[in-house]
Amino acid sequence: MKGPNDPAEGAFDFGPLVVDLALAVLVGWTGWWVVRYLRADAMTRQSIRQAVRVRWGWKRLAPMLKLSVTDKTPTALASLANTNGKPIKPRVLIPALKVTHDAYGVIARASCLPGVGLEQFQKAASHLADAWRCTRVAVTQDKPGQIVIRGVRLDPLKFPTEHRPTGEVPDETARWDLGVDEYAQPVAVDLTQVPGVTVAGLPGFGKTSLINRLLSDWAPSPAVQFVCADGKVSAAYEGDYADWVQRMFAFVGDDLEEANKLFRRLVELRRVRSASIRTVLGVKSMWDVGPSEGWPLVVLIIDEAHTYFRDHKGSDPKTEDFKSNETVVML
Repeated sequence: MKGPNDPAEGAFDFGPLVVDLALAVLVGWTGWWVVRYLRADAMTRQSIRQAVRVRWGWKRLAPMLKLSVTDKTPTALASLANTNGKPIKPRVLIPALKVTHDAYGVIARASCLPGVGLEQFQKAASHLADAWRCTRVAVTQDKPGQIVIRGVRLDPLKFPTEHRPTGEVPDETARWDLGVDEYAQPVAVDLTQVPGVTVAGLPGFGKTSLINRLLSDWAPSPAVQFVCADGKVSAAYEGDYADWVQRMFAFVGDDLEEANKLFRRLVELRRVRSASIRTVLGVKSMWDVGPSEGWPLVVLIIDEAHTYFRDHKGSDPKTEDFKSNETVVML
């Protein structure tokens, strides 16, 4: 007869507790995924299902695309277990794959194997796109021994993007966040030491929206000051930058005389700063210490630049005056 303190009795009671705990964890994990799936938008739900298919089909797909290797050398454990002397079966090694998702597709990280690295994955990219039902697939090296496979089911450039400014001073003064590329990855441009940028494109393709993003992101910083010359309007309240005029220290429209006065003023500012920078900042270039409230980065926005830089024809006094002023504008 077993007593109440019998060790075997205690061990027997412990088993159901472990099973219950495992079931509770499984139910919690499943519930978390169901809630996450239901709360996602339609595009993200498709990506979640796509990511599941990628995970489940990887072990079968990888050997078909020659993304696996055969290891003929038996492991130490297999050698010890081989008591009948028969040849040990070679092992087929498949790169480990971790898959995440976003609204546009999947991001998979694969571990490299001997003979299966970046080059092999890049050669298989088009076949991965077909198998994973992606519009395009890009393969890059994240770090030594690890490959990142980015597959987009939808072309991100076909969808409008929304940008919500934080209103906080940016960590990097001259970093221009442009949006996303064809793989929905963030794209930014470092404008340090860059004297000027041209934004070109057809009407309605987002040039002004791009400039407005720069203004909204950089405006909270006192180390950046703005000035604008908008050649398609006569007054500030008429144009795309009406809401920004109070944040600018100067604004001109299509009046060429006023524009030339502004350009002369900016040219003189450049000359004065160039002559006094060593005395004031103690460096040759402002970028050696970075922009500050006392020595800000001055951003000049010229919209519809042909208004100011076109070649005027004629020999009348007013046209000749514009021609002479254009020489100043180009300095």
